Amino acid sequence: MNALSDIKSKIEKNKEEKRERLLASATALFAEKNFNNTSISDIVNKAKVAKGTFYLYFKDKYDIRNQIVQEISTDLFDDAVNELKKHPEITHFDDSMIFIINHVIDALVANPTYLTLMNKDLSLGVYSQELTKILEETDHLSLYELFKEGVERENLNIKNIDITFFTIVELVGSTCFSCIVNKVPCPIEDYKPYLFDLIRTLLHAAQ
Repeated sequence: MNALSDIKSKIEKNKEEKRERLLASATALFAEKNFNNTSISDIVNKAKVAKGTFYLYFKDKYDIRNQIVQEISTDLFDDAVNELKKHPEITHFDDSMIFIINHVIDALVANPTYLTLMNKDLSLGVYSQELTKILEETDHLSLYELFKEGVERENLNIKNIDITFFTIVELVGSTCFSCIVNKVPCPIEDYKPYLFDLIRTLLHAAQ
């Protein structure tokens, strides 16, 4: 029985190693050649696996990109929340949200490869959707759940939490992409104060 368990364990480990090689290869190629110029053949050749193996783990090129985004999103979220925990002096909900958003923005600035992986189509709205899928299976709260809890805890008079959350997340994704990549209408550091003021206004507009 132990021998059978060992065999099963080795098989599962081998499967996971192949999946990780495919993810690592796709990540490197998307960063180097961008998403559109990378083929599945490129990915499997770099990962040194058969093409059929790719389809054991991913439906297509879009699926593997989405899974890469999921992992990046989880890391961004965890890093921001863990960093927030080091600052017990931040007690207000809007300050906490801005801290998290600022941390994510700084991570994107420090890692331009993340933007390339999205084929210059950055959207924190995509991050939030993918995060929800992952975090439902873990002990983590999704960014949306944290947002909802904060609104209710501080009794903010927000008529529609879903729409307000969507507006803030999409605002951050679209405007920061423009500022980070194209520096339009200004560099991201110059833009941040305007963005954060607008977020506070959205949170407290009905107060």
